[in-house]
Amino acid sequence: MEARQWLFRSRAEALLADIKSLELNHSSWSDAQKLMTRWGKWGSWSGNCNSEDCSYYILISHLPQVYPDFMFEEGPHIGARVLQLVGLRSAGVTARFHVTHGRVTEKGFGMSVALPVNTWITPGGDFWLREKYGSAYWPTLDVAFREGAKPDSTPDQFAEHPNRGFIQRRILLEASFTPEESSEEQAALTDFHFNCITRWRPCMARGEILPRAEEEFEAEGRK
Repeated sequence: MEARQWLFRSRAEALLADIKSLELNHSSWSDAQKLMTRWGKWGSWSGNCNSEDCSYYILISHLPQVYPDFMFEEGPHIGARVLQLVGLRSAGVTARFHVTHGRVTEKGFGMSVALPVNTWITPGGDFWLREKYGSAYWPTLDVAFREGAKPDSTPDQFAEHPNRGFIQRRILLEASFTPEESSEEQAALTDFHFNCITRWRPCMARGEILPRAEEEFEAEGRK
């Protein structure tokens, strides 16, 4: 299982590299098809998918049995605790891109890593996975990036940084930027730390996975 965890990390790193290799408004339908062929085992799309219009999605999961089976149950979760003791944990990566009129016009990548079982309790003392107000929250650290024609951001963020922004969607922090953003900023906002998948002690904060995005998001919140 440890070997599979390292294999998953290797695939995750390769997937990110492939997504980053796509150049918005330059990479072609042929370039997109190469990724679809390589990652077809984990890929999917909805509706039509052709050179005129295609939204392609890739999902790779590792050790999904750690928590999804217990989504609305409270209990000791022995299996998850045993895996945690030997340095194993659930994780997942997603990637997506959109093709319009033969060119890649949007792309993104996300990563999710499970928190230790003993943190599956909310600050208020409730069980984190219990459904409340029509929604449920997974006990994970979730970060992502998206590159598109315009960034997702608040008006204040856009005024200060017109080519990048940060949005929190439930527990997911997403950094977004346009192709006009500097190469240095793009590199920083896509610098995922994959050691959170394989290191012995689990990561406990989103900033340990995508530090630049978390740092800027927190700085915006303090203004």
